[in-house]
Amino acid sequence: MMILKKLIKRFSKFEPFERNAYLCTINLFDMANVKNGALREIIIDRCLQSRRGYSTQEIFDKCNAMLEGRGEPTLTALNTVRNDMLAIENRWGILIEKVKIGRYIRYRYQDPNFSIYNSPLTDDEVMQLTQAVSLLNRFEGVHGFEWVSELNAHIQSSVSAHVEPIVGFDENQQLKGMEYFTPLFRAISTKHIVKLNYRTFGGEETKDITIHPYYLKQYNQRWFLLAYNEERKQISIYGLDRIENVTDTQATYQVEEGKDISTYFDNIIGVSTPTGHTESEEVRLLVAKEQLPYILSKPIHHSQRLIKTNEDGTGILSIQVIPNFELSQLILSYGDRVQVLSPGHLRQEILARLEGNLKKYRLLHLD
Repeated sequence: MMILKKLIKRFSKFEPFERNAYLCTINLFDMANVKNGALREIIIDRCLQSRRGYSTQEIFDKCNAMLEGRGEPTLTALNTVRNDMLAIENRWGILIEKVKIGRYIRYRYQDPNFSIYNSPLTDDEVMQLTQAVSLLNRFEGVHGFEWVSELNAHIQSSVSAHVEPIVGFDENQQLKGMEYFTPLFRAISTKHIVKLNYRTFGGEETKDITIHPYYLKQYNQRWFLLAYNEERKQISIYGLDRIENVTDTQATYQVEEGKDISTYFDNIIGVSTPTGHTESEEVRLLVAKEQLPYILSKPIHHSQRLIKTNEDGTGILSIQVIPNFELSQLILSYGDRVQVLSPGHLRQEILARLEGNLKKYRLLHLD
């Protein structure tokens, strides 16, 4: 997003941020076209600020040096630079003047103090920027994202106003294991194999696991890592709160061709997949009249559809999922307002858990 690039450039005059923080912010919000227009704009703006002025060929060469250094496709035509300068003039209402030196023509801003990064923010830009930082603030307290608070402070100083929070997210700031979020994020981005020192389910011992990290997912205020376990030769889920240490092996991996890891969770609720269950099935639910409007407005799963509305106001819903622990927990959380109609094995599981809980209530004697 152009607005964040503008502010990052402006903030470089203050206390320096970590370079990784700049790059992370740019990568998160980069809306440049496929020809790297925003990246070229940075170089062109820098050249046009110079009182010396730069020729089209010189700007062309500088852009290509930057693109080549980033591993990006380089420019092939001088007209690309000319069109970029024309776009800057039109967008910012600034005049780029021609200066003839000998037989060469150079270009520079007519206003020696102008830069596209020094122009004041509009009200719309301030609003958009506030929304962007509000989203980034979801990482508050996560190790490696401390720069977000500094960025927010500089933004508030720049716009000469304190931006009151207007959006609240359900976050667990004290969640254990969040110090491993950044190294795992980096390992996924660079496709590096890592070793986890992981606490077993019983919590009595830890073991070292070599994994290929694929994906980070948040569910129910906890973070989980989807990764390929080398020893088991299968994809597994690891809770960040049970990780004791992360070690980067510097070895790289390749995701199996044709596999889209981001779709792994499409057929489940939550993060767990029961062993041996890979195929989804239709689950039909009878929903009470008073609960139906809420579940219709906030679907249990993206596959949810209303099969029938009964005369008494109840409804029958269908979802296509792999039944798992999280689905059972969700159904039980609705109490007597949601009943499983099918499949039979899920209905029996819910019934057994309800009967077991009822038995415990009857046996419990309170003083």
